[in-house]
Amino acid sequence: MIIKDIIAYLSDPTAPLSEGLTYAAVIFASGVVQSFALRQYFFYCYETGLQLRSAVVTAVFEKSMVLSAAARQQRTSGEITNLMSIDAQRLQDMTPYLHAVWYAAFQIIVSCFLLWQQIGVATFAGVAVILLMIPLMTFISKGMRKLQQRLMEVKDERIKICVEVLSGIKVVKLKAWENSFGQRVMKFRDEELSRLRTYVFARSTSNTLFSFVPSLVTVVSFSAYVVLGHTLDVGTALTSLALFNILRFPLFMLPQVLNNVVEASVSFDRLRSYFLAEERTRVGEGDLTDVGISVQGADFKWDASPAAEGDKKDDNKKTGEEEALLTPVAEGPTLHHINFAAKKGELHAVVGHVGSGKSTLLAGILGDARCSAGSVALRGKVAYVSQQPFIQNATVRDNITFGLPFDADKYEEAVRVSSLKKDLRILTAGDRTEIGEKGINLSGGQRTRVAIARAVYQDADIYLLDDILSAVDSHVGADIFNECIKKTLKDKLVVLVTHSLSFVNQCDQIAVIADGRIAEHGSYKKLMAKKNLLAQMVSNYVESEKEEDDENITSVESVEDDSANSSDDEELTINGRRKSSESRMHRRSRVSSARSDDSQVFEEEGQLMVEEDRSVGDVSWSVYGVWISAFGGMCAVFMVVLGFFAAQALTLLATVWISYWSEEASKYPDSQMYYVYVYMLINLAYAVVLFIRVVLLYLGSLHASRLLFNKLLNQILRAPTSFFDTTPLGRIVNRMSKDIYTLDEAIPGTVVGLLNTIVSVVITLITISYVTPMFMVILAPVLVGYYCSQRYFIKTSRELQRLDSISRSPIFALLSETLDGLSTIRAFGVESSFIDHNNYLLDKNQRAYFLNFTINCWLALRLEFVGTCIAAAAAFAAVIAHGTNAAEGTAFAGIVGVALTYAFTITQPLNWTVRMLSQLQTQMVSVERIQTYTEMPTEAALESTAAQKPALEWPTAGAISFNRVDLRYRPGLPRVLRGLTFSVNPKEKIGIVGRTGAGKSSLIVGLMRLVELDAGSITIDGVDTSKIGLHDLRANIAIIPQDPVLFSGTVRSNLDPFEQFSDDQIWTSIKRASLQKAITSLEDVVDEKGSNFSVGERQLLSIARALLKRSKVILMDEATASIDSETDRQIQQSIREEFRDCTTLTIAHRINTILDSDRILVMEKGSVAEFGPPAELQRKPDGIFKSLVDAWRQSSEK
Repeated sequence: MIIKDIIAYLSDPTAPLSEGLTYAAVIFASGVVQSFALRQYFFYCYETGLQLRSAVVTAVFEKSMVLSAAARQQRTSGEITNLMSIDAQRLQDMTPYLHAVWYAAFQIIVSCFLLWQQIGVATFAGVAVILLMIPLMTFISKGMRKLQQRLMEVKDERIKICVEVLSGIKVVKLKAWENSFGQRVMKFRDEELSRLRTYVFARSTSNTLFSFVPSLVTVVSFSAYVVLGHTLDVGTALTSLALFNILRFPLFMLPQVLNNVVEASVSFDRLRSYFLAEERTRVGEGDLTDVGISVQGADFKWDASPAAEGDKKDDNKKTGEEEALLTPVAEGPTLHHINFAAKKGELHAVVGHVGSGKSTLLAGILGDARCSAGSVALRGKVAYVSQQPFIQNATVRDNITFGLPFDADKYEEAVRVSSLKKDLRILTAGDRTEIGEKGINLSGGQRTRVAIARAVYQDADIYLLDDILSAVDSHVGADIFNECIKKTLKDKLVVLVTHSLSFVNQCDQIAVIADGRIAEHGSYKKLMAKKNLLAQMVSNYVESEKEEDDENITSVESVEDDSANSSDDEELTINGRRKSSESRMHRRSRVSSARSDDSQVFEEEGQLMVEEDRSVGDVSWSVYGVWISAFGGMCAVFMVVLGFFAAQALTLLATVWISYWSEEASKYPDSQMYYVYVYMLINLAYAVVLFIRVVLLYLGSLHASRLLFNKLLNQILRAPTSFFDTTPLGRIVNRMSKDIYTLDEAIPGTVVGLLNTIVSVVITLITISYVTPMFMVILAPVLVGYYCSQRYFIKTSRELQRLDSISRSPIFALLSETLDGLSTIRAFGVESSFIDHNNYLLDKNQRAYFLNFTINCWLALRLEFVGTCIAAAAAFAAVIAHGTNAAEGTAFAGIVGVALTYAFTITQPLNWTVRMLSQLQTQMVSVERIQTYTEMPTEAALESTAAQKPALEWPTAGAISFNRVDLRYRPGLPRVLRGLTFSVNPKEKIGIVGRTGAGKSSLIVGLMRLVELDAGSITIDGVDTSKIGLHDLRANIAIIPQDPVLFSGTVRSNLDPFEQFSDDQIWTSIKRASLQKAITSLEDVVDEKGSNFSVGERQLLSIARALLKRSKVILMDEATASIDSETDRQIQQSIREEFRDCTTLTIAHRINTILDSDRILVMEKGSVAEFGPPAELQRKPDGIFKSLVDAWRQSSEK
């Protein structure tokens, strides 16, 4: 309103100077008061947002601890991650706009009232436009809400498949499936971008519409004013225009508020659905008066496909690949009418075939599987060891103590009875060595023994042990059974699920599960006397063991003469190696490996995981260059910037035209409609330019986002295995979720805001300087202060944003780790410990955010003061110039009025320019983090060059030769293979044994080139494997890993991801793997991580993959560890028949599975210790293999 008074003052040549100075002072004072009031408001809003995010993240994490199996099945790990990252962030981002709806409405009402005072009833024409916009706003809001929901659904799916691929990356590499899974991820990514593109068009239309509304209101109001017969004078025109500009801000804010409200409401609904999900029912004590378990007439079921640690089907992760698979499938009870009772001091064994429900029984006792009938009671402190042990990304000691205070005596006993002492001695930092994410650098046996030590250390009353003996060597298993279970836990209640029948005769009670029921339950003597299921299982077990032994005895005679013909090279590799190497092995370092016995990767002082790199200083211009290049290059950027200048120029032109119109109106009253039509055309052009510029910017941003995600995905899939060993999964997921979200949605919005404000400020300053040149004298020091403030702020804000981004990764890593070990965490009752750790990480992250928004308030106060100074200076300069231009009267007042109209609106653009610039820099940190990953080293080429490409049918024979092979996992680490030299003949069956850390799995790592050799060479059929492409190598070798990995989708997609085989071929491999009972259709759903299959069934599916591949070279890493003896016997028979013309290398813990091998390779300290036929090696008095066989026989006899 003061503009009208200033214009009136400037139009009056006789007005005193003091009046003008008073107006300038009022402008300054009102600006300062407004600035302080706004900063208080935004500070409390941001503080509320911080508290809201903390509450949501904490609540999501706590809820994950109590979800029932059915509820967990319906929510993928990707969805829960998004709830903690994106949805919580959206609620936080909404808080500054909490009051925007009512105060925007209040501003509109006040502005309209003041307009009514200026142009009378013509105001109502503009009000009518605003009212007509309300239903349109409602319609747009509903449409955008639906689009946002659909976008979030596919975003969840994309994150889920990314997490799956990253979790199973080693299998993806070993199977040469990088391209297949890359395409699968990109399929979801393209669908996500397609939905985002639709959302962007809707959002651009909405933003254009709302940005055009103030101009439309101005046009309609002025047109009505003229039609009603009024003449538009300069004071009325520019005062009304200033009010329309005030009106522009709330109307400009409304689409942003609308976007935030829509996104927040979608997030709110997602969170509400999650928080209302069914929770797990805790098992009570019932009528038990002492330590014990009581199950009476219970039916245990999984309401939807369950997930698990181990072969139980409990509560990990699920969602099919297609949308239809998101609907839970009702299933009948897995176990029926179960009666089971156990009390303190008893040892119960639970046996049965693969998938019979043994682990489901334990899940039911723990409360993970639903008890749909009957009752379950549990009294006493529980310790649980799952079939796939839960290992934290922490030190060995921390994994064993698991939150309890350290007690040296208890700890030593736990380590001793779990046979871990020798392992701890060879670790870099002993038990302070960091294990790595999911125990990646430990063998399966070591992980199991760490879990056993953890259980023993807990000193619990009840021990539930799920097939803990399958993953360890037979002699180690015997030690654990005798020392741990029979002695240390003799006074405890122990329930042991096992496939190994060697020890069942020493158990107090045995439960045999078959056909979903406990078919037999009683003492060993009683059940053997019945000569029913247990007797049959024991008979089959003994027979299979005897067959292996007999085959070995027969082979003793047959190799008497042949042994002399064994290769001289093979004998020479042993000479002089063992003694000379013993002193070298006493080191403070530990070898590393991909998975199995010797998979140990440790940095100095036992640290494995590397800290996340944090760049410092300005974001490099090269980072902006990367984004601009992906956007479409400088030409595309220039077109967008030109669009923003064009829009602002049209706005200025419209204002100047009104000033010109008001000056000419009195001269040509009959031509006023001409001025109205021109004004309409200018505003229509403005609307068109608005839409085009925003659409171009968003389309370019999405193009950049797709290219950068594609590069990121390809680079991660091509990264060496050492990268995944030393980088937490949560850190990588953070790149593919939060950083990609920033590229998709945050950066485009920030660039729009930044260009808007920069162009507005530039145009405003040029206009004021042109009208009142004296203003430039005042402007110079003001701009210096402005520049210093923004530079100081940006440096601080950028570093805080980097700290914020880095401190988020551990939160997601903890969530991923917690979801993986949920059953173990709940069984041990340590939920509060994990919740406390999550709160600690969250507080650490929020500290950076709190400081960030605090300095934002600090900056805004100073920048708004600068803006107030500019507005007051413009008014002061106009007042001073009034004395020299008094004769020009109305003309001078009109042009000054235009300048002041812009000057009064400069405060917000000045503030937002710096904030948008800072925000862009901090958001460009996401581009920087992605760029870091896209530039990291990769594995060798996937495809061979034309000159080196092997024959199409290679390998044809399967002859393998290791020639003086040295292998180390990274520079600076010791060699894990040392001069390894041996040869394998075509079709030969080689069994590989050795103690932990001997180098067995490193042999496979070198053969498959998961790590490149340090020296030496490996050839297959005369082809040097280092000379050919990785896919040419890996795709032609079949491998059955120790830890089976499945991916969400179908049975078909898991067995034949490239669709190379017919249905008949796939079914044949399924039958040969003894899976025909578990699989009814090739389209059967496989849940996330194969969680709806038992571990044993997952291993059988891995075997079916190898059977289908029919390669000439087969690698097996304890392929049948988690299956029962009868199924094992059938599988061994299938392997012998199907692979009889293949070369096989079999790493084994169970000696009986390799006794029929042609030759045995005994490894020690990365070298060949013994190599020859099994019978020959057994005749060596002090031979390593002989000692292993003797230990196995002793345990079998017991």
